[in-house]
Amino acid sequence: MDESFLDYLKRVTDEIREIQKNSVAESKARMDRFDEWLAKSSAEFDQRIRENNEQIRKSREEFNKSMAEVNRNLGGIGNTQGEIAEDLFRRNTKAALNDYGIHIDQVHHNLRATGRREYDIVAVNANQAVVIEIKTKLKARDVEKFLQTQLPQFKSAFPEFRDYAVYGGMGALVMSKEQELELCGLGLFVFTQGEDGITRVRKPENPITL
Repeated sequence: MDESFLDYLKRVTDEIREIQKNSVAESKARMDRFDEWLAKSSAEFDQRIRENNEQIRKSREEFNKSMAEVNRNLGGIGNTQGEIAEDLFRRNTKAALNDYGIHIDQVHHNLRATGRREYDIVAVNANQAVVIEIKTKLKARDVEKFLQTQLPQFKSAFPEFRDYAVYGGMGALVMSKEQELELCGLGLFVFTQGEDGITRVRKPENPITL
C-alpha cells in the first residue's frame, strides 16, 4: 500500500527533528570541549603569570641585594679614604701651625661631646683652638656647611672652649689653587698635602675668630 501524503509529511518531520536534535547535541558537545579547553588555557595562563611574577620578584630582590652590597662597598671605600685623609693631616697639623706662630699643645681627632656634633681635628693651646674640617675632595657644599653650621656651633658644643679664640680651617687631599684662595678669602686656614706628604697651611689675612 502506497504511503499517504500525511504519513510522508510526518516521516519527513520526524527525520528533520532527529537531525536537529543531533545537531544540537553535537554543537553542545563542541561547546563543552571549547569551554574545557578555555578553562585549561586560562589556568595555564594564570599559572605562568604567577611564575613570572615570582621570577620578577626574585630578580628584583637579587638586584636590590646586589645594589645594597655595591653601596656598602662604595661607602666603605669612602669612609676609608676619609680616615686616611684625617690621619695624614692630624699627624702634621701641630708642626704646620707652629710655623705660623700658633704653638699647639695638643691635637684632638674626631672630637665629640655626648649627643653633639663631631669635629675632625681640633688643635689647641692654652687660649687658642683651630677647628679643622677634613675632606678627601673639597666641594662647595662642604664649605657652606662648615661655615654656616659646624664652626658656629663649636663653642656651644664644647663650653670648655668658650673663652678661647677659635679659628676655622679646612683641609683636603684634592684641592685646586682657586679653592685655596677662596677659602683664605673666607677667613679660613687652608690645609693641603704636598707631594712629599707634608701638610702645608695657608693663613688667611683676616681669619674668622669666634
